[in-house]
Amino acid sequence: MGTDQTLLHRFVISQLTSMGLDRARLIHECGVPEWTLTGNGVHVPSETFSRLWEVGARALDDPDVALRVASRYQLKATGLYDYLFTSAPTLGAGLATCGPYVSAVTTNHRFDLVDLGDGPALRLDMVDGGDITRDFTQLWGLTAVLTRARRVIDAPLNPVRVLLRRSAPRRLDAYREVFGDAVLEFGADLDAMTFRPADLEMPLTTADPVLATVLRPLADALPPPPPLVTAWPERVAVAVAEALDEGDISLERVARRLATSPRTLQRRLTEAGTTWRRELDRARSARLAAASSAGPVSRGRQAQLLGYADTASMRRAALRWAVVTRAQTPPA
Repeated sequence: MGTDQTLLHRFVISQLTSMGLDRARLIHECGVPEWTLTGNGVHVPSETFSRLWEVGARALDDPDVALRVASRYQLKATGLYDYLFTSAPTLGAGLATCGPYVSAVTTNHRFDLVDLGDGPALRLDMVDGGDITRDFTQLWGLTAVLTRARRVIDAPLNPVRVLLRRSAPRRLDAYREVFGDAVLEFGADLDAMTFRPADLEMPLTTADPVLATVLRPLADALPPPPPLVTAWPERVAVAVAEALDEGDISLERVARRLATSPRTLQRRLTEAGTTWRRELDRARSARLAAASSAGPVSRGRQAQLLGYADTASMRRAALRWAVVTRAQTPPA
């Protein structure tokens, strides 16, 4: 399970409180211990940060609450992570610190500066969590980075395009206030902001090469960003095994177990270089091998163990696995 630094909770709670919500109730309902909200903060399970957004959105009756709070972002709210950004010489150099050092504030997300074809883009991915959780936290993350950048650039800064996995809202007013005239794409396959190449050359008003030199060794001592390639296949393997134990295996059921949608699950597996069918076959093949280790297992029993409707389906699967195994076996 991912974790988030309580410096994030502290800032969000302060903003939600200023919007009229009760601080004690927020802390209680999101489940973050009071003592973690003082000093330099500590890492707590990511579900507490997700719950904070859900509580805030419900209490304020505002599905765009993450957008509004992030647009109020204040420098130094995340300590080292902010200093690494603001001491960089240019916007591009500042954005480049987001990915390698994201574990200073969260082990459940990662940033990557990539080229999406229409310009440099900052992409945000979530390691663990369902679609509702993602909708709040991804919007918060992108907007907070944009707001932070605007505070240290002495010129207008608007992204060219904003890609969001979340569904389109009823009204775009709040989005236009934050993202200006950027092209907004909802229901996208990723969460990202694209900038003009010239934007990345903008100097930061807070650039401090001496401070950056001092901070870099501290930042390099942080754990690496969370891996995305192995996380989802591993989670799917566990969920498939549990579904097989219950005798009800399907993409939809496994997606529900992982608190995500079938479409998102398939996309995550594609990003990891695999597919739903491949992972399901892998799990079934391993289960059959384990069952057969104690002696022969009838086709009927095999079908029952592996969630097939009949022995014919089981037989076709066994033939498919055999073909794959032969293709992967090197010649003698």
